[in-house]
Amino acid sequence: MTAKTSARRRAAFLAALAATGNKTLAAERAKVSRSWVTLHGAADPAFRAAMAAAVAGAKARLDGARLSGASGVGPDGRWRAQDGEELAVRGSNGRWTQVARARPRQWTPRVEARFLGALAASCNVKRACTEAGLSHTSAYAHRKRWPAFAQSWDRAIEDGYDRLATAAVAAAGAMLGDADMVPDAAMGPVSFDDAIRLLGLHKRRAIGVGRAPGRAPRRATLDELAPSILAKLELVERARQAGMTPDERAARERELAALRRRDG
Repeated sequence: MTAKTSARRRAAFLAALAATGNKTLAAERAKVSRSWVTLHGAADPAFRAAMAAAVAGAKARLDGARLSGASGVGPDGRWRAQDGEELAVRGSNGRWTQVARARPRQWTPRVEARFLGALAASCNVKRACTEAGLSHTSAYAHRKRWPAFAQSWDRAIEDGYDRLATAAVAAAGAMLGDADMVPDAAMGPVSFDDAIRLLGLHKRRAIGVGRAPGRAPRRATLDELAPSILAKLELVERARQAGMTPDERAARERELAALRRRDG
């Protein structure tokens, strides 16, 4: 190997090491062996110092991006995968320090996306965990470690809350015998009781109402949630009547009046 070739490989290795903090990945990307890295580090103090600086810089950058919420468990685009294997930001001994190959049952960008998609569709953390194949405890621990993931979680809850409110309206309509009112298909079948429970559980995060849930969150009462549900029912009814003929609207009003007398 010529000195010129060696210099190019050293530069490629150090650049990859500064990006990942991981000597194995950096060696693979620079197409050198780990023994090459060990030998050069032992023989050249300047190269050894450059490696230490690259690892420290990678750790500081990755930790800073994580804590600020500017970045999540996914590395930047060039480091999402290597040799067909998924990569993620992770650490050792509790320190988040490097980009590394994803381990089984680890939170990765792909797992996060699956969890967040299920959460936005259902507003149900337990269901989203089942979809992601990871535990409820793991999800909350990951949320605590990664501010960017926590922000995405909150946005998913907001999206899911809107779908859940629609599901509550549909369930209420079904209870009143109106089969035309159906929830978002992504939500799946939701009972009125389950919809009310989940709306109460997430109302603070989604719409800023009530107290944050604790270990045993208080169940929202129907009286608390009824105004928003009734408002949605009225909107649905007005939209339906807008497409009716006068005779159809009159017939519909008679049906509703009969239901009110029966339930009143």
